[in-house]
Amino acid sequence: MSDIDNVATGVHLVRGPSVNWVVIEGSLGPILIDTGYPGDRQAVVDALRELGYGVEEVRAILLTHGHGDHIGNVTFVSRLSGCPIYAARDEIPNIQREVIEQVGLADVQPHLDRPGVSEWLTHAVEAGGLEVEAPQGVIAVDGLDDLSVVGVSIEAVPLPGHTRGHLGFLLPEHGVLVTGDALITGHPTSEQAGPQLLPEMFHGDVNRARATLELLETIPASVVLPGHGPAFHGSPAEAARQAIEYGSAF
Repeated sequence: MSDIDNVATGVHLVRGPSVNWVVIEGSLGPILIDTGYPGDRQAVVDALRELGYGVEEVRAILLTHGHGDHIGNVTFVSRLSGCPIYAARDEIPNIQREVIEQVGLADVQPHLDRPGVSEWLTHAVEAGGLEVEAPQGVIAVDGLDDLSVVGVSIEAVPLPGHTRGHLGFLLPEHGVLVTGDALITGHPTSEQAGPQLLPEMFHGDVNRARATLELLETIPASVVLPGHGPAFHGSPAEAARQAIEYGSAF
């Protein structure tokens, strides 16, 4: 099951069991930002159907980064729709599984006694996080590229740290910033609600992830859509300030 939050005209945050994706209604058809775990496939299909679309109508997929809970249905959707897939140039090796920049069991084991960690790990495995069919033919996006070719005004915003090529996506006409995992508002491994960083074990470069919060302070938007947790109705600067004040769960 998933919840659909209509945050702006034609912009929808879809909240799956533990990860989000975004559906944007562009002039050429629907656009997906991220696609959930493989186990979220039916939820992706159902969310599109609820908004009046079939999977075959998807016009583009934009990826914030290459973790299994964000790329789990990219190959499925792109095969049915024939749509292009866009991601940061530096992130493509991770997305296509030429390298793996992702939390591993050795990183998780020291924290299994913390609230929510073992439950999160069980869900990640059961949802197919280790069985992702890597997409191929991903198109490289450079920092601040204009992606209006997909049928809506979208700007790619580099937000590195969680992974080396992590992107956010700004929809300037809607006042919406999609932050992926560069900033979240909730997670099964965190007891905190509200803007925050994921726990340190999830980041490829913790220091860069923290520094990226300062980048958010310069981005003009009034709604932040995270990769995990509910939408934040406020500026990226305010979300970043709250995340900096909170620090990290562990």
